[in-house]
Amino acid sequence: MTDDTTLDSSYIGSITTAMMAISKPITPPSIDHLPDAIVKDSLGRPILLAHPGDKIVIERYATVLAHKPWLDTKTYTVESIEESTGIVHLYDEELYRNSSTNYIDGSKQGYRFKLATAKGASIGQRKRGRPRKNPETITTTPTYTDASPKKRGRPKGAKNRPKSIIKAEKAAMAKHRKEKAAKRKSTKHKAQ
Repeated sequence: MTDDTTLDSSYIGSITTAMMAISKPITPPSIDHLPDAIVKDSLGRPILLAHPGDKIVIERYATVLAHKPWLDTKTYTVESIEESTGIVHLYDEELYRNSSTNYIDGSKQGYRFKLATAKGASIGQRKRGRPRKNPETITTTPTYTDASPKKRGRPKGAKNRPKSIIKAEKAAMAKHRKEKAAKRKSTKHKAQ
């Protein structure tokens, strides 16, 4: 590392190489079976074969580092192409955001551009998590003793009581409250 606070690319490259030796090796997904998205015309200029609305697979590498490690492989939808500059405006459906790249400079830096076919349209990171099970559907026919099906919850009329019992309970409760209030008044007068 140099004496000043800036880091040079050789120092960063040596740290990255050391970290890659410690960690497990990462292999990029194979996209060799997909057709190339960039061809050269008769003058040797690169031409992008994708059109707006087509899907394109881009494999990127960290070109600023000495050993050029693989960064990612993603599938994008092409929104627009500026053929004079080589800028391609893309949409990442996996992360729901816009992106852009340059197919002229990118191919010079070692990026690989491939056309996504129907078979290999979803190249990139797989969804994480446990795969869902396909449970077997068990169809059982309920057996009922009555002609009507059994319903959930409290049966109708279970809480209904005769009005005479309800009136007697209310009267007893009112009497109990009056006795309690009278008792409180009598203890209050004695304390004063």
